[in-house]
Amino acid sequence: MTETGQGAEPQGVGAAWQRLLSRGGVLMQSRMELAAIELGEERQRLQTLLLFGLVAVFFGLLALGSLTALLVILFWNLGHWQVLTLLSLLYAGVAAYCAYRLREALRNAPPPFAATRAEFAKDSAVWRARH
Repeated sequence: MTETGQGAEPQGVGAAWQRLLSRGGVLMQSRMELAAIELGEERQRLQTLLLFGLVAVFFGLLALGSLTALLVILFWNLGHWQVLTLLSLLYAGVAAYCAYRLREALRNAPPPFAATRAEFAKDSAVWRARH
């Protein structure tokens, strides 16, 4: 140890640049690790959403087909074409509403890698403040 209580780090401009590059490398490595973690989380979230969405669509179509057949059988004497027309309009309305909600959800979704970009913005602000 030296008299000032600091470790035996080399002095000079070259040593300062070496320390700066070393610390910058460590900083970039931690940011890349954060981005990799966020990428994995985003992929897992999308896979889960896709799976549940496909299962919901499949069973929803099965239920819709069964309901249509049931209603047509129940109201056969009243006019089966009228029942089918009403059901078709109902299904089209529900489909349009769901498409609208899906579009809004996609439009208002947070951007991917928000935490990583926020950390890069903080790093950039610190570097600008120092220079």
